[in-house]
Amino acid sequence: MVTLIIENAGGSQLTYQLEKQAVSVGASSRNDIVLRDPGVAPRHVVIQRNGDVFTFLGQHRQVVVLNGERRSRGVLKIGDKIRIGAATIVFKGSDEAETDVRMVDEGQDEADVGSTKSFSSVTTEKQRSEIVLFREPHHLSDARQQLVDLFRSRMRSDLVPSLRTFLATVFADRKALLALVDEEGKFEPVISQWEGTLPRLPNRTFEELDAVGRYAVLHLEGQVLLVFAIDRGSHESNAYVLAESTPENQDEDRELLGEFARMLSVHWDRVERSTSLYGEWANNARQTLEASLPGTSQAVRILRDSVGAAARSSSPVMLCGPPGVGRMFVANLIASLRPAGEAPVRVFQARPEEDATLRVELFGPVQVEDRDSLGERSRGAVVVVRDVHLVSPGLQRELAAAVTGDLESVYGPTVRWIVTTGEDAMAMLNEGVLDMTLFRLFDRHIIRMPTLADRREDLPLLIVRLLERIGAEQGKEVRGIELETLNSVLEYTFDGQMTELLGELRRLVSATPDGEMVRGVVPRLASIGQGRPTDDTESIYASLVNCDDLKEVIPGVERLIIDRVLRRVKGNQSQAARTLNLSRGALIAKIKEYEIEDYRALRRKG
Repeated sequence: MVTLIIENAGGSQLTYQLEKQAVSVGASSRNDIVLRDPGVAPRHVVIQRNGDVFTFLGQHRQVVVLNGERRSRGVLKIGDKIRIGAATIVFKGSDEAETDVRMVDEGQDEADVGSTKSFSSVTTEKQRSEIVLFREPHHLSDARQQLVDLFRSRMRSDLVPSLRTFLATVFADRKALLALVDEEGKFEPVISQWEGTLPRLPNRTFEELDAVGRYAVLHLEGQVLLVFAIDRGSHESNAYVLAESTPENQDEDRELLGEFARMLSVHWDRVERSTSLYGEWANNARQTLEASLPGTSQAVRILRDSVGAAARSSSPVMLCGPPGVGRMFVANLIASLRPAGEAPVRVFQARPEEDATLRVELFGPVQVEDRDSLGERSRGAVVVVRDVHLVSPGLQRELAAAVTGDLESVYGPTVRWIVTTGEDAMAMLNEGVLDMTLFRLFDRHIIRMPTLADRREDLPLLIVRLLERIGAEQGKEVRGIELETLNSVLEYTFDGQMTELLGELRRLVSATPDGEMVRGVVPRLASIGQGRPTDDTESIYASLVNCDDLKEVIPGVERLIIDRVLRRVKGNQSQAARTLNLSRGALIAKIKEYEIEDYRALRRKG
């Protein structure tokens, strides 16, 4: 019985007996022999039998490699090898004979196998089958052994240095790269020994590569590049390994890179935990984040991870949270942690019913043809638009168009975009307060700022760190904080969030002599940022008078006066603005800043 032995790149074999008069081979499931390998057409070739003669015919102008020669048709003889895609089909005769095992050394041509020494041979009159053992080329065997040693050791937690050494050794004098892919389809190198411009692949190619068992061969300006995907599990996008190859080494490089990609898929968590992944910058950034955002609560850990990821990226960032939680502090932190170096920050404050002012600040004069590009005016800076939800949907769409144009620039973004919004961005989106077009541009990095209630367990450490910083600001050495004072701070409800907490701590430090511990208590009525007014104005005035910090006293008095006037005019903002000698927009901003109650309900009661 004549048989076909199908050998794939992984070394496995399948046997098919030629009992039919015609046997079709191809990638489609309708074929007698199905080969789902790159380069195999849906119906690639048909093998026909006419008595004892076997012929093959390529379908739809398809060709095969018969014994090293490209052919579209021909006659098959016992021992012939047909190469289709990555698979090899061996045309065999009867397998009734004894097995002859022979060893072929590295570099020996298969045509010379007959002259090699047989370990065990039995000469019979029947057709003889045989097993031939081959030794891998030294460079492929050594590379595979390095790969096994690299991932075998569990003691080597930091894989990145070893991965760099592996690529530099195996692909010496050739280009090789381990990279992620950003949302624009550009490679972001993780480990690289690549000189020159990185290749660009269409999004469709990445989608095809993400399918199991697929890889890409790129022919670019005389180069042969191999691309394999690395499955990162639950991550949104895959990582990829690329290497330059040559036609004569392409098969060996393909096998090696395929194994390398699969091993990285299994051990990718060890790659991401590596302290050397981003070099010295990563270590410095981690230390800065731990010092700037201290705490062990889950909310703070998530915040540190999110800020670190945003600092590495060039994508727009949206910071969500109520006033006073430190949105601008985090925006400045992202700007300072940029791997390329600290970037200047330009801040634009959005206010209700003042679209025209913000439009001119952002885009220049009203005439479109006269506008200067914000990217040109702020090149290399971080542009922060505060409270973007306060502007109209129309201006939000204009801002979205400007961000899109900057992101799609040929040379990449010229500025880094950060916007701040209220606490629940999704609720504002559903209510139409936040424009969908703008929101989608920032959905890669949406960071929710935790409130003090979310990080109660971190407050003691946070207070100690803040006291050290405030003491340095005021030129004092603070030796700690008394337990009674600490308990009074921890028991207080800071409705003004971090802004109010900082104000109270500054007041305490200012009243503390140099070199001593912080003493005193947080008075119940000292909070100037509370939104709920009280009739006990004498106590409030007394607290303000006893406070030495003008940064606390002046806003406190301002809030009391605005609250008193609004109560008197029953919430009529226009009348109150005239009485206070303010614009209505400025009054509204202060009402939101101090969280003053809406007194318009008094009109309905009266």
